[in-house]
Amino acid sequence: MLGREKKAERARQARHPGEGLGTTKRVRVAGRRWFINLMPIFSVIFLGALIVVPAGLFGWLLVGTDVFKVQSITVVDAREHTMDEARQIVKQGIEDLPLDNNIFLVNTDALEILITTRIPQVRTVHVTRKLPGTIKVIIQEKTPAMLLASNGNYYFVDEQGIVYEEASLDTLPGVVLPIVKNDDREAKVAIGVRAVSDTFVKFIDELEEVLQPKVGAQIGEIHIPSLAAREVLVVLDNNWTLLLDATRGAEQQARVMRQLLIDKIAEEDRDKLEYVDLRIPNRVYYRLINSNQ
Repeated sequence: MLGREKKAERARQARHPGEGLGTTKRVRVAGRRWFINLMPIFSVIFLGALIVVPAGLFGWLLVGTDVFKVQSITVVDAREHTMDEARQIVKQGIEDLPLDNNIFLVNTDALEILITTRIPQVRTVHVTRKLPGTIKVIIQEKTPAMLLASNGNYYFVDEQGIVYEEASLDTLPGVVLPIVKNDDREAKVAIGVRAVSDTFVKFIDELEEVLQPKVGAQIGEIHIPSLAAREVLVVLDNNWTLLLDATRGAEQQARVMRQLLIDKIAEEDRDKLEYVDLRIPNRVYYRLINSNQ
């Protein structure tokens, strides 16, 4: 009978916790239950604060301060005048940005296109953001493949045949470049525009490489009658003149020239050689001084 009463008491306390306890104990039990019930709400508020407070702080830094305003433009790996041009293009490209030239609104891809379009001597460019307020521009300039002389001026030409800069003593590279002289006085050369074909540029480069080993003489001058001509006139340092076809391989024509020297022109007569015409495939025309041949 006693055991049955204890079981009933336990069941009653389980249904009504705190009943039968003192006032202090009942308050503690109620407070614990209240805290447990509110724990999910506190968790949500805490997590919300973790998100809202940093976001608000970032928004304030973004809009309310100059922390992320573009403060400087750095250009590297190019000559001084190229860096000045690139810096000016970037400055113009960001001056109308909203939020007081905010760095996060800078369109780096658009700036790269502007720089390569407006500065012909730029080969590649990479624009990056350096937080909090620096735009960095890394430039690789073109390497000239040859010099074009036309109407008293000299121009750098790249491997695609595009004239990208007027040459002067302070812009000449530290290597010797082939100089092609355009004899057409009516020709107009424009910076950033193709003057000759890429095939022509490759021909001149190959000619510089193969002619001396095959013929035994260095190139003195290279002339073309016009920018569109396929004919190339080469004056060697021994005063021989060669007429070549720029649309055919330079190595092949140099080989034909070598064979001519071996088969047709004796050693003692070579100082009398005036010109050799190699423009026609499988045919060679040459003339000796004081000869009608």
